[in-house]
Amino acid sequence: MLGGRLYGGVRRIIRWQLVVMVVCGVIAYVAGGWKTAISASAGGLIAFVPNAFFALRFGFFDPTRSARDIVRAFYVGESMKLVLTGVLFFLAFQFRELEFLPLFSGFMVALGVYWIALLQ
Repeated sequence: MLGGRLYGGVRRIIRWQLVVMVVCGVIAYVAGGWKTAISASAGGLIAFVPNAFFALRFGFFDPTRSARDIVRAFYVGESMKLVLTGVLFFLAFQFRELEFLPLFSGFMVALGVYWIALLQ
């Protein structure tokens, strides 16, 4: 699958999530310092990593795939995204130094980019 081309919308979502995650980290640094910036960036990563995994695993154009294969791949990919998101949150909660409000804010902002990009 890696020989194909990523759909344009998939590339756009990944790119915007990465940009917004960096901007969110910079704003958090200015507002609260390194600890806040790391927390916000970790939240952004929790949203970005599963989406990037999904895109790199299932977001390639392949004209030989049937509709059934595409739907099955979508459901498997979304299930894997949910599991990966849960695992990443579990790992983040192991670090007591992280601030939870910036963590969830970074997550929500990066996830919001995903949903806004889907509407366009």
